[in-house]
Formats: sequence, C-alpha cells, structure tokens
Amino acid sequence: MSDEEFMFDDGDDGDYDFEYEENSESGEMSLETKYYNAKTQREDDLSVALSEFAQIVEEDEQEGASEWGFKATKQTLKIQLRQSANGQIEQRQILDTYDRMLVYISKSIVARNYAEKSINNMLERVSLGMDSAFTREFYEKTLVVLKQTRNDRLWLRTSLRLGKLLLDQRDFDKLSGLLDELKRSCLDDAGNVILERGTQLLEVNAMLLGMYVELEDARRLKNVYLESVGVRSAIPHPRIMGFIRECGGKMYMAERNWENAQSNFFDAFKNYDEAGSPQRVQMLKYLVLASMLSESEVNPLSSPEARSYEADPEIIAMTKLVRAYEKQQVNEFERVLEDHSDAILGDRFIARFVDDLRRTFRMLTLQSIVAPYTRVRISSLAQRLRVDVAEAEELLVALILDKRLRASIDQENAILLLQQETTDESQYDAVSSWASGLESMMKQALSVLS
Repeated sequence: MSDEEFMFDDGDDGDYDFEYEENSESGEMSLETKYYNAKTQREDDLSVALSEFAQIVEEDEQEGASEWGFKATKQTLKIQLRQSANGQIEQRQILDTYDRMLVYISKSIVARNYAEKSINNMLERVSLGMDSAFTREFYEKTLVVLKQTRNDRLWLRTSLRLGKLLLDQRDFDKLSGLLDELKRSCLDDAGNVILERGTQLLEVNAMLLGMYVELEDARRLKNVYLESVGVRSAIPHPRIMGFIRECGGKMYMAERNWENAQSNFFDAFKNYDEAGSPQRVQMLKYLVLASMLSESEVNPLSSPEARSYEADPEIIAMTKLVRAYEKQQVNEFERVLEDHSDAILGDRFIARFVDDLRRTFRMLTLQSIVAPYTRVRISSLAQRLRVDVAEAEELLVALILDKRLRASIDQENAILLLQQETTDESQYDAVSSWASGLESMMKQALSVLS
C-alpha cells in the first residue's frame, strides 16, 4: 500500500462498533447520509469534501455530538495530513483538528475500542512523514487524553513511541522523566515486575540502554543490561532483544571481557537475523572481532547461521582477516586491514579495538615463531612481526609475565632465551607432586587416629 493509499485507507471506519436503531432520528440519519456523501467527494474534490465534513461537524455539535461528528473530524484530519505533505496547510490547523477529535474521545462519545483503533491509525500516519517536532506534539496531546480516559494499554504504547522520538532528538532530560514513569508502570508496589508487563519493561530498558550509550554512562548501562537479561516474564520482539544484547556486547568489549562480548554479539546476531534487521551483518562483524580477541579456536563464520552471509562484502573482508589471523600470516593480516579499511576500520566501533586485535595477533604469532628455538634475536622477531624492537620486546615481556612463554630476555645482547623443559625436570616435578600428595594423606591419617 502506498503512502497516499494509506492516508485514505478506511479500514478503521467500519460501523461494527455501533448499533443503529431502525427508527433513528431524522437528524442522525441525515448526518449519516451526509457523511457517506462527503466521503465519495474525496476522490474528486478535496476542498468540497472538507467543506461537507466541516458542515457535518458543525451540525453535530448543535445536536449534541455523536459518532458521525467524530468520523467527519477524523476524515478531515486524514485529508489535512495528506495536504501537509504537499505544503498546502499549516501544521497548527492539523493539531487543532486533532484536538477536536480527542474531545470526542475524552467525552466517551465513541466506543473505547473504536477510539483506540482510530488513535493508533492516526499515530501511524503521523509517524510516516511528519517532522519530529510536529510528531512530538501530536504524541504529547494524545498522552494527555489517554491518561484522562485511563487507557493504560494505548498510553504505554504511545509513550514508547514518544520515547523513541525523544531518543532520536537527544532530549535526554525529557526522555529520562518519561522512562522513569514508564518503568514504574511496569512494577508493582514491591518493585517486582508485573507479570504481563515484562515485555514492555524490556522495551523501556532498551531505550534506557540507548540513552546511556549516548551519554557514555557505563555504570548505569551495566545495571540496566543485567536487569534486562534477568527478566523472565517476557516475550520481546527479537529486534528489542537484539539491541539489548548488542549493548551488552559493547559493554563487555569496553571492559576487555572478550568472551562475554562474543557470547552477547552472537545472541544479538541471532535475534537481529530472526527480526530480518540489516543490523545482523554488523553484529556478525563484531562477533568475529570478539572471537579473535578472545583467542577462540572456533571460527564464528563457520556456524550455520553465519554461512548465508559469506557473500556480503563486509563479511568477505572479515573472512579474509580471520583466515590471516588463523594462519598467522603477518603481511596478509596487515594487507587485509589496508585493502578493506572501509569495511573494517570505517566502522568506528571496530576501529577502537584494532590496536587490541593487532596486539593479540602478534602475541599469538610470537608464541608460534619462537617455539622451535632455544635462543633468538629480538631484532629478528621484530622484523617478522613488522614492528620495532622495543615493541617486540614489550610483547615478549607480556608473554613471559602471563606465563605463556617460559623464557628470559638478555637485554644487553637483545636476545630471547627460552627455557626448554628437560626430561629430568619433568621427572622431578612428578616426584615432587607425588611426595606432596603422600604427605597430605599421612596428615589426614594421623588426624583420624588422634
């Protein structure tokens, strides 16, 4: 359905919400007839249709207000929204018409379900093409009436719409207050999640996470993330859960907790994939990054879920990078980063961790290079890694301190001296371990006897 067809779609105008008496008053029947006549004018002459709808509203107000005045007001609003797209009407006029429509709802002149459906329909239309300032005022007017009529369900949905808009506008003060109110509506007096509100709570938390990401508030972001993954009474849209897991992955990346980041990015990828969101490709890239940083032996691109994206240009770049990483090809690794800088370094998030990735890759490569030797010049290792001698020495020191390399450095001659474990040393370690175990058993026996 095109936008223009949507503007005039009357799927919400069915009369099934009302029951009519056969002996309706003549004035009422007259309004009904005029209403349907005016509707037929929309296709031929909008100005004539608007004039006739205005006349219906005026007569309806004189007779005490009925659903026909409401319907005529709603049709007027639809036409005005269409005209606004062409710059044919001031936005203030549209808001005035919407105010009149909301008056009918606040006075319960139309059935609750029909009123809710009509508001939803208008909110959808406004969200399609109106500017953010107008849309915000439209939402805020709606919320006032929904509170008056105690329509909690639609109030919650409309508040979430407004929250997303405020997040886009970066109006964090207003957003913070709204989200606090929304969150309270999802909790009981004891602070526990209301069973049927778990899904809405996750939507609220997703917006809180988005706000804290923008504000770079790591502490609050982590608190909301941990609360979100602990909610069990919810069936959220996979896009919402994908965003929550994405935030979790980025949070753990900032903490250098590569394993948890990898797990969250994988969950985010699966959720976005289920939702059909293009964000899934980006999550797959982040998953590959976290996997390399965690030194995982499992290639995430070999999973069944990821295989269908192998032909994506951005994933091709990551595939080449992983291949060079696994084969410890220093020159190829750097060449891929250079040749595919747009797909890899062009992503600001990935760019933040490229230095960490290089360091991890170089340390793994160093371990493999020195394995066959008992002594090797550090300058030779630096040349193999395409780094200066100082950096090569710093990487070796890190490996030694992490006990990933049994070696020492002769700094005077700039030589790495590796300690090869002899058979005698192995036997000594085994005897020492056996003696310690025997001593422990004797102590236990003596304690029983005493």
